[in-house]
Amino acid sequence: MAPSALWTFAHRALAPQFHGDPAAFVAALDGNAAPRYLEQMWSWAQGTARPPLSYELQRLANGTLVRMRFRDVRVTGEPWSIRFAIKNGAHARMFLLEHSEYASELAGVPQAIICESCADGVHRNWGTILAPEDEEGFESFVFATLRDAIVA
Repeated sequence: MAPSALWTFAHRALAPQFHGDPAAFVAALDGNAAPRYLEQMWSWAQGTARPPLSYELQRLANGTLVRMRFRDVRVTGEPWSIRFAIKNGAHARMFLLEHSEYASELAGVPQAIICESCADGVHRNWGTILAPEDEEGFESFVFATLRDAIVA
């Protein structure tokens, strides 16, 4: 089965843009051109005109945190949420709260697993399972993991 538009958007459009130049990625999302920027990537991923997402950008004491939340998540690997964490100067990491059909089947309710898209192309599965709507738990995990790299 071919990857979904949402999977392609997250893993083949957003991830390379973010890892290629985190500062430019944040700048694109922080300006008036953000909707067009996201729509172009979404269109490339075979999606409709508007990507099914909302996002916010938060400036932190030593970096930036971008929160994205997605709708219409259906298959394994599609993200419910993404956190892009950028420490001023160098450090940048991308965490995804991905739908897991297997975990959902076992639990009898939708489940998501925390993964990380790494700059070297590795997709790390952290093995932490959360409910898809558990934004607080997801963000707590991200901040605990980045304790030394990014401070609120």
